[in-house]
This record gives sequence, structure tokens and C-alpha cells, in this order.
Amino acid sequence: MKTKILLLFIFFSYGFVLYHINVENHEYYTALYQDNMENYTYGFPAPRGRILDRNGVVLVDNVGVLNIVYHKPYQVTIDYEIELSQKLSKYVSDVNVTETQKKNYYLLTHENGKSLITQEEWDLWEQRKLSNEEIKEFKWNRISSDMIEYSLEEEKVIYLFSKMNEGYSYQDKVLLREVSEEVASEIILLEESSLRVEVSSKREYPYGDTLRSIFGGVGSIQEDVSRYLSLGYAMDDKVGISGIEKEYESILRGKKAKYYINSDNSLTLVEEEEAGRDVVLNLDINVQLQLESILKEEMELASKKKSSKFFHDSYAMVGNPSTGGIVAIAGLRRLDNGDYQDITITSFTSSFAMGSVVKGASNTVGYITGAIEVGKKIKDSCVKLYSQNQKCSYTRLGYVDDITALKTSSNYYQFVTAIASTGQQYRYNMVFDVNQADFDTYRNIFSAYGLGSKTEIDFPKEELGMKGEKVAGDLLLNFAIGQYDTYTPIMLLQYINTISNRGNRYALRFKKEEYNTFLNQVPLENSYYDRIIEGMYEVFHGGTASSYVNKKYESVGKTGTSETFYDQDFDGVVDTQVINSTVAFFYPRENPLYSVVVVAPYLTDSSSYTYPFTKNVSLKLTNYLSIP
Repeated sequence: MKTKILLLFIFFSYGFVLYHINVENHEYYTALYQDNMENYTYGFPAPRGRILDRNGVVLVDNVGVLNIVYHKPYQVTIDYEIELSQKLSKYVSDVNVTETQKKNYYLLTHENGKSLITQEEWDLWEQRKLSNEEIKEFKWNRISSDMIEYSLEEEKVIYLFSKMNEGYSYQDKVLLREVSEEVASEIILLEESSLRVEVSSKREYPYGDTLRSIFGGVGSIQEDVSRYLSLGYAMDDKVGISGIEKEYESILRGKKAKYYINSDNSLTLVEEEEAGRDVVLNLDINVQLQLESILKEEMELASKKKSSKFFHDSYAMVGNPSTGGIVAIAGLRRLDNGDYQDITITSFTSSFAMGSVVKGASNTVGYITGAIEVGKKIKDSCVKLYSQNQKCSYTRLGYVDDITALKTSSNYYQFVTAIASTGQQYRYNMVFDVNQADFDTYRNIFSAYGLGSKTEIDFPKEELGMKGEKVAGDLLLNFAIGQYDTYTPIMLLQYINTISNRGNRYALRFKKEEYNTFLNQVPLENSYYDRIIEGMYEVFHGGTASSYVNKKYESVGKTGTSETFYDQDFDGVVDTQVINSTVAFFYPRENPLYSVVVVAPYLTDSSSYTYPFTKNVSLKLTNYLSIP
């Protein structure tokens, strides 16, 4: 019985393998067979696709460069290659020749090191008492440093000769890269049939450093080697190694020409090369350049204020709230010498306490848990917990409800809401006990908005921010006003987009698509969104952001300030209290066209004076964007 089961198992396994080879992966194994049984080689990488903005403006292009390529002739001699290397050596500048290359060259030019072996050793070799490998080892070890002490001109010859003999004999070898037209003409006049001028391409950036960290780079394969090889890449191919170049490698990469290797080592073209396809982004380069200009202008003005001595970085972005498209995004660092460094990539990795800007999500917690009674007014005051200092709004705000609490940014309203969300009622000097589940209630709802969860943006790198580890009642109150967990600037954009979409969260997108990638829905009834949007509309119409945007644009959003600490002397200890300033909004209220986020970490070290950075950036940017 066991034998029959074993035979059945072998039979079905064999059948599965046959099905796998002949049906599911027939084309792959056919190509693999042809590549192994027939002599084929591939040309140089075809030009990569371009990267364009939403209006078709080229952001990343290719520029043609001239290379000198060597193809080994049939039955070529060492003397020919050395002589050719000597002719070309004057076109080589600095070289880095390894000891191995020098020793190999020495052996080839000195009768394969015959004189390095004694007659006695040759006799032992003939008697088969020394192996070929042992003779080779003797030769190699007896080449002294003096023997391979070559001049710079000789090293140039060794470099070229070594390049000619890399890899397989039938492969083209690039001897000189990016030569001038003058040099190319001189080499053509040598009339060497083994040499040709090949035009290849390299990346060109028409707008300089703008968005370079977002576009990413192209370089050698550094990881996932087996995966790249399985996709038909060669080890020396260039691939996208970061940013958009990496994210859309499969689209941007070109297809190399395929050649048949003839018996005389010549090549016959089998398949033409195909350039990579273009990638069109949601970015608008005109908006991008204006955004960067505004940031630099405002950072310059802020830098003149004594209270802004720790303000070095700023972030701003413009999105399309209905699609999740990124219209413009910038992160800039002002250096001590007044220059600016592009840190846009840290929009996905650096996180900050964002302050009251998150209160739309905080109100959502109150609605879902029943902690907020719609329309009920309470008098703004301070919360005093047992053994804790009292916590207040920035000023006494009078009577507030769920709408006016957003308009005036009442901290007190959020404090009593947070307490009520745990099933407790605020009493003066109360002992406020909380557990992890109380924090999870807030974090789960914030995460549904994108605060503390990945935005799923089409970019290779994104961090989650930092979650506070301690569980305490006063920290839950801090959480409710955006002063505990930290979030990245890009999360703030998805958060405000989700509010504009009444709880529908979509992935953010650089690449222009015909669809939105739906992620989740915040479990809140639409009637509550009427109140959240009304409250955040009032923020820009008589509230804390009444002068941030021209009122005719009907903006909806929230400002934020957060007390945090800064490592003034960079000793690893945060020792100086500073304030972050933020704003996030969309407009117009109905059928929004734009969402905007501005984040100014460590804007001031004085609670009595804050340079109006986020206000000025918002006003200038929206005046530029404008809408009918």
C-alpha cells in the first residue's frame, strides 16, 4: 500500500512539473532554452523613458553621449590589443588599475611568466609531481611589486587592455565613456574595424536640483540581484535605485537590442532596441517652482527674527484632494551660509507633533464614542487632573460647541471629550485612569484618516512616525490636541484629503492615473462631516486662520501649534522648548480643487511671538494658484 501511495505521489509530482514547464511557464523556458542553446548577446541599455509633469513638460530627460566601443575581432592577437591600447591611451585621464590587472598584464607580456619557474620545478611538473595550479600559484606569488611598478602611461594601456578582455569575448566593451565629438572623430580616423562610436544616453534634469530627491537616481544593481536577473537584466545594467526611477523601473526601462553571434564573432541584429515608456506625473512644475520660491522667501524673512534661531527646515505641498494626486511638494533646509538644500524626501520620513491641526480627527473620536453631544455648548476653561498642572486653551474662549470648538481651537473642549471617550466625566482634580485601549480608540480613528498609517504613496520610502509609549491620562489629553504622537507632512496631506472626501481615504499619487486607489472609509456618518467641515470652514472665516487665504476661495481646514523640544547643542538631549506651526486645508468647500499643507518645525522658541510663516506661505501660494 505504501509503495502504491509513493508511486502515485511521484506520478502526480512529475505531472505537475510537466504542466508547470509546458503550460504555465512555456514561454519562459522556451526563451531560456534558446538563450542557452543558441548564441545571443544584447546591446547597450536602450534610453530610459522620460518623466513628465501633468502638462507634458519634461522633468527628467535623456541626453546623448558618445562612447568608444570595442568588439573583439576573430582570432585577435594580444599584440594587436596592446598596440590598440597604446593608441587610445592618450584619451584616458586618471585610471585606477588593480594589482591583479597589473600581474595579469605582466604575465601576458613576459611569456606567461616562464622565467619565474625554476628548471627543477619544470622537471617536477613534467613528472606530474607539480600540478598546473601549483605552477600558476608560484608564478603569481613571485611577481614582485618592483616588476609591476608601471608609469601612468603604462597603467593607461593596462586599463584599456583589461577592459578589452573583460567578460565574454563576443561582448562589446566600452573603453571610453562620454567622449567629445573631437575625440570621436580622431578615433574614427584610426580606421580600426574593431572600434566604433556608440551613442548612449544619460539622465538630464532641466530644472536642476528641483525635486531631485523625488525623481531619484539611476545606478548599478545593488539589491534583489536574483530578481533583476530573472527579469532579463545583466549585472552591469543601470536601474532605478531610488525615488520615481525605482518605483516605475518596469515602465521607464528600455529594451536592449538582441544580436546573434556568428562563428567569426561578428554580430547580426535580431531585435531592435526599444526606448522605455514615459511616466506622466500629477506634478505641475510651474506650481512647484512657485512653491519653492515662496518657501525660500519666507524662510529668509523668518531667519531675521531672534525667536526663529532654531527654524531651519520647512515643508509645503499641494494636492488634488479628489484624486490624491501630488501637484507640488517641497522640503527645504536653510544652511548657515544662506544656501538651501532639498530635503523633500524627508516629507515621508521625518515626523513632528502637529498640534491642533488634527482636531478634525479628534472630533471624529468624540462623535463615534458618543463623547460629543452635537450642538451642546460648554464654557471653555481649564482641566486640572490630580498631581498634574492645569491644561487650558490659549485663552478663555467663552461658550463653545463642536463647531465653534474647531473654529476657535479650544483645547478644553478636546480635553473633556477625551475624558468622556473613556466613559468618565471630568471633575476638578480627578484621578484620570486610562489604559492602552483608550489610546487605541484614538489611534485607530486617526489612522483611518492617514495619521499614523502609511499613505500608500507610489514612492519607495515612507515612515510611520513615532507613537508615544507611555500610557497616562494627561498624555491622552495631549494626544487629543496633537501633542503626543508624531506624523509626517505627507500624512497631513492625506488627512485633509480624507476630510474633503467625507471619510473616504485614497492613496496619494505621483503618477497620473485614471483611477483612485481606495484604502478605507472612516466609520462616521455623513451628518457629522457636515459639522466637521462647517467648523473647519469657520476656522478660515473668523477663526484662527481668518487671514490665511482670501475668503472668496471658501477654504476649509485647521491650523496647529505644538510645543516640543529641540536639541540645541546636539548632544542627544532635547533641552530647549520650541513651537511647531502647521496648517492643512482644502478649497473651495464644494468640489475642492486643491489641498494645501504647510509645516514649520521649531519655528519659534517664544510662545509670545511667532513669525507668521504658515499664514504667509498659505496666502501667497493660494493667491498664485487662484481659482475662478
